[in-house]
Amino acid sequence: MEAPIELFVAVIVLSLSLALAFSVMSRTDEGKCIAKLRTETDKLQAAMLDVAFASPPTSRTVLFEMTRCGNLAIDGLRFVYYSKSEWCELCQAHYGGCWQIVPIAKDQDGAYKIVSDAVSCVNIAGDIFLRSDDACDELSSNPCPPDEDDCKSGVPRGIWSGDPLSLTRWLTMGKSGTSTVYRITLTKSVTAGSQEVTTGTGSESGEIIVCARSAAAESES
Repeated sequence: MEAPIELFVAVIVLSLSLALAFSVMSRTDEGKCIAKLRTETDKLQAAMLDVAFASPPTSRTVLFEMTRCGNLAIDGLRFVYYSKSEWCELCQAHYGGCWQIVPIAKDQDGAYKIVSDAVSCVNIAGDIFLRSDDACDELSSNPCPPDEDDCKSGVPRGIWSGDPLSLTRWLTMGKSGTSTVYRITLTKSVTAGSQEVTTGTGSESGEIIVCARSAAAESES
């Protein structure tokens, strides 16, 4: 009876070894995928910096892929300005506020979570404003992708008040259909301050127009 028992133990050990190997491989692949995602958000960061400090109509285009990284399916991307430093834990040496480019994934409960290892911080001033290009895919002005105003955003209400005059602001894109690759174009514009409009005096604040389109849809048109 010893041989069958030894064989049984060997099978168990082999099964556990294979399970461990597959788990390690899965985590490695997920790590590589998230690293690639971080590379893409860093490219968006560089583009946003270039455009923010340039003169109109400077433009930069970056490809961004909403892919699956292991158990994480990337379903959206946020451009967000947090107006308070306590909300900028992922961005070192940012005082008073910070811009972030934030990939988000939806969990099994339908709640969105930040893919923190792929968040990229943008070192530009808070008086830069982002605006969606009406000729491109719809972007929302809250943490939820378009058509999901009441989503489980994962953003505490203390940060997201829903007040359109809040200093903290978002521009969020979501996944459209089966498309996974998007062409995101950032273009420098200028928005005149209210004093300038009414009195002919005052300052100008920088504005970046964001155009997001499915790369597949563009190639078909």
